Formats: sequence, C-alpha cells, structure tokens
Amino acid sequence: MADSGIGAAAICLVHQGRPVWIEGFGMAADRAVDPDTLFSIQSTSKSFAAVAVLLAVQDGLLDLDVPITRYWPEFRVNSRFEATPGDRITLRLLLANRAGFTHEAPIGNNYDPAAPNFAAHVRSISDTWLRFPVGDRYRYSNLGYDLAGHIVERVVGVSYAEWLRRRIFEPLGMRSSTADPRVYLVAANRAAGTHKGYDSIPLVTPLVASGGVWSTARDMAAYAAFLAGRGRWQGRQHLAPELWAEMHSFALGGDYGLGVMRSERAYGKTPLRLLHHRGGGFGFGCNFVYCPEAEIGWAALFNRPALAGYRFGMDLIDKALAGRFGPRTPRLPITSLAPIQLPADRVRALRGHYVGRNVSGTIGATDGKLQFRKDKADSGERLVATAPDEYFAVNVEGETVGYRYYPARDDLPPHLECWEGEASLDYNGGPDDLLGPDRKEWQRYLGSYRVRQWGKPAMDVLVERRHGYLEINGVRLIAETESGLFFTSDGEAVDFRGPTATWRNLVLEPS
Repeated sequence: MADSGIGAAAICLVHQGRPVWIEGFGMAADRAVDPDTLFSIQSTSKSFAAVAVLLAVQDGLLDLDVPITRYWPEFRVNSRFEATPGDRITLRLLLANRAGFTHEAPIGNNYDPAAPNFAAHVRSISDTWLRFPVGDRYRYSNLGYDLAGHIVERVVGVSYAEWLRRRIFEPLGMRSSTADPRVYLVAANRAAGTHKGYDSIPLVTPLVASGGVWSTARDMAAYAAFLAGRGRWQGRQHLAPELWAEMHSFALGGDYGLGVMRSERAYGKTPLRLLHHRGGGFGFGCNFVYCPEAEIGWAALFNRPALAGYRFGMDLIDKALAGRFGPRTPRLPITSLAPIQLPADRVRALRGHYVGRNVSGTIGATDGKLQFRKDKADSGERLVATAPDEYFAVNVEGETVGYRYYPARDDLPPHLECWEGEASLDYNGGPDDLLGPDRKEWQRYLGSYRVRQWGKPAMDVLVERRHGYLEINGVRLIAETESGLFFTSDGEAVDFRGPTATWRNLVLEPS
C-alpha cells in the first residue's frame, strides 16, 4: 500500500462458505478502515450485473437468447456490417462481451466529469458504432453491461439499483452494499477514491451496471461464499444450479463467461479453475477471486487503481492451493505440443504489427520461427505452430496460451483470437502491405490532439500519415465509410465529420 500510494484497503478470505479473515488497513477520511468501510468496486460490478440478469431469467422475466429488441423495441446502434444489429444482439452476447460494442459512450464515460442519469447514458449508446459484427468476437465493453442493466429495469419495473437490493444484497445479508448514489453519498464510513494527478475525483459514476456497485469486505465475503458455493448460501439455493452453470460455462469460447473470467491452472495433479473479475477506475480498485473446487474466495478493495492492489491476495491463494493440492505446474506444457514447419507464404502473411486492448507488438520470423515482440519490451514470446491457423506461446505466468488465426474479411484485417481474450490481436500493418490511398483531403485531420479526463488533459493523441494511411497513436485507420468517418484496425470509430472530432466516443481537442 505504501509503495503504491494506496491509503485505504480492506480484504476478506472465505473458506467452505465462512469468512476466515476480514480486515481493514489504512484510513478512510478520519477513521480507520474496517470490514464495513464502503468502497467502489468498479468493474467487479459486472459480476453482480450478470447475476441480476440471471435472477430475472430465473423469475421468468427475461430470456438470455432472444433479441434485446423484444424488451426495448426502439433500441438502435450503428453498424457498418448490418442494418439492424439490435435484432441479433441477445443478453447472453451482452454479458459475454461479444455483441461488438466499444467501451465508452458519448454521454457518461470514464473521462467525462459530469454524471448524467443512467437513462441518458444508455440512450447515448445508440449513437455509437459497433466495432465488429454481432457475435463475431470478444471485446471487453462497459456498454453491453449498462445496456443489460437498463433492460433489467425496463422489464422488472424498478430501478436497477433497487433490483440489486431486493434480489442480491438483502437475500445475501449484504447490508451495506448499494448501487444507489443516494445511499453511498451519505454513508459516513466510506473510503475516498484517489488517482495520481487529481485532487478530487467524481463521486458518482453514470456506469451504474458496469461499474456502479459499492460494497464492503464483510459483504464481499458473503458474495464470494455465494458464488464459490455455486449459487448456494447459508443452506439456501439463491441462484439455480443450471443458471450458475450458464454464468460459468464459457460456452462462447475464450476466458470470459457471463460476468466472470477464468484462469485455468494445475496444482499437483489437480486441474483447478480460478474465477475472477477485477475492477478499476474513478479512484478505486478491486480484486475478486473464487475457486469452487477448493471452496475458497477472496476480495481486496482499495482506494487507488494501482497495479499492486490487483495482486493483493494472489500469493496467498497460490500458496493455499499449492499446500493442499501440490506445487503449481503448467496445465499444458508447451513441450508437450508437436510443432509444424509453416509454409513460407503463411509466415509472410503473419509478419507485421498487431494491436490489442492491453498489448501491441510485432510478429517477426527468424529461420522460419515466429516470435511476438511486444512494443517497448526487451524480449519476445516464441509462437509455436501446430497447424496453419493454430499457434501457442507461454505467458508471463508460465502457462501455455493458444491463438487462432482468422484471415481478413468484411473490411476487417487479419486477427489472432487468444484464449486470453485481453491478449487477442488485430493486424495493424506489415512489410508487404501495398501503399494506402493517401488522399489529399486527409491533410486537415493531421495534427496533435488531447483527451481530457475529469476536466484535465490525460492523453496525448497524434494523427499522422504513414504508408498511405492515416494513423491515430500508431493504430491504422483502415476504412473510410464516408467522408471523415474512419474505422481503425481494431474496429474503433474515428469521426471527423462534426465540429468536434472523436475517437472511441472520446472528444479530441486540438492541442
């Protein structure tokens, strides 16, 4: 905490349905943090959103697999791939982050200092552009969750925050937890969020479903016991076993289910699945992990979105599992794979620069062997091919992860879909590319911009020409669907058509 500027934190450890350790650390305002200090848990709220939807399914009010236009007939969203994408978007796709949405809305986002009401925020989703065809691939998004939360309140007839209170917080004895600003703003025992470079941070987020829950270590212990218990808590089955299984089925591929991510591990000879969802933003962070096979759960809540906080408890969990099942070993040792020699044309097709959500880098080849070297990294990862479209590498934890190659189509570049969804990659240009159109009218878009967060400059943005294309901070604009409306290699809209330019729905101010 001291090394990372975290002034307040609270943790809980659960085993076999019971809290075995709950403690607060540091100070919240003028009092010591305790198990009942409120923290914003940010994107860990998505776990609650998934459960909220599943409980409405359990009550016969919603269906995971019908178009959301059944519940909101007027809903629209822009897509360059299909005319009426809303007719194909389902709640399952929203909760699995596979509906194609971008991450931020024009009204109410992680950068806007204002806090519009939830309805205004959700309505503005209709002004966004889908990054990919509906159901095509995983991309993490706040908007899908906020849309799902809004559909819940449209159908159940009460606010989303009230639905959480009635169906989750009260039944699980989570007495302090809330998504209602009228409750958490007046709470005396509430931590204040902190963020480097800011004296104050907005207290209210408009992202009610995707990031709006406030909770305590004591309450999160109950929630961890509920999920680690497969929907059962204190002798009662609150969420039907088949719906708990739906949440954790990962049936659409990748490592994101419905409001939960997975990490596949092996301890001794026992395969285990760690289930988790982290959160960070608006001055807070949360690390939430549970393992039903080991009947353990963990939550760490802290008042700064710092890397150290997201590691809180992970060594403890690792040692606990190793002590019970045996030392951790790679679940799929890369030495157990039988590599093939790729043909020269496939090696050439793979070479180039790639971009992803949290990573970018270059795939190159030496003596026919592929390597992915991350930007600004000292070393790279060797890519082992087992088929022309199947590749494997070893991640930072020593685990083998797989990539599947998809060729270019529908104005989308080639793509490497990773088992770890956040590590998936989109082709961003390579040495064998032809020159782009390099239109003279693009000159007026060139230059330096900045993005403000909560009223202060937070991100420098550069639009420049390279290899006959425009690039924005190194990401190529590969399609111009109408004059001034571009789409990047990773599907984001860049719009120069109005008086104010936008990228990912964030305003670009000339600097």
